[in-house]
Amino acid sequence: MTSTVIIADDHPVVVAGVETILKAHRYEVVARAHDTDTLFDALAEHPCDVVVTDYSMPEGSQPDGMPMIRRIRAARPDTGIVVLTMMSNPAILRSLLDMGVAAIFDKRTNLRDIPVAVHAADVGRSYLSPAIRRLFHEADCANGHDDATRLSPREVEVLRAFAQGHGLGDIAILMGRSFKTISRQKRSAMNKLGLANDAQLYQYLAGVRAGMLDDWSPAVEAAATLRFFGS
Repeated sequence: MTSTVIIADDHPVVVAGVETILKAHRYEVVARAHDTDTLFDALAEHPCDVVVTDYSMPEGSQPDGMPMIRRIRAARPDTGIVVLTMMSNPAILRSLLDMGVAAIFDKRTNLRDIPVAVHAADVGRSYLSPAIRRLFHEADCANGHDDATRLSPREVEVLRAFAQGHGLGDIAILMGRSFKTISRQKRSAMNKLGLANDAQLYQYLAGVRAGMLDDWSPAVEAAATLRFFGS
């Protein structure tokens, strides 16, 4: 029996390339989308075995990124999800896996391997592009998997305030600590989360639900992610 696929990417050339390769491997592409609006319309109209979607599709009126993935998973709990991305943020990538994404495909690699990712998602297995596997391995080696990598209560406080839009100077005043102490705690938290710069931190905090930081460690990141921004 032929497996059915919906493809979503805001670059038509990517959609066309993925479709051509999947059709050559006997997959049936039942719908194509170029933004979140058309993706969710397609999901409502077309049952499918696998959704292949870009992580970032900013043109739609509905949110992309993690909120989009959550909505796909809620609407189609039995559908395999393949995420196309060029992200190098291990914290967000881990959260995608723990939200139920079966495969993460690095868009910088050759699309010829996309059928491997789609097959894995179709049969309930996982797939990571080699570059994504290396990224996880490097982050694991740098951070470890023990209590030394858990966020401290003060690091949690700093990131919570940062997520609420406060600058480091304001946080120092609010918490009665020196600017240097707040800066150090922020940097320590970022290192534990595998975030290299403020851009990655903003992206991470925008994508997770707050509560996530309360008991963070690499092993429990997924469950915590769903708590960080929720109220």
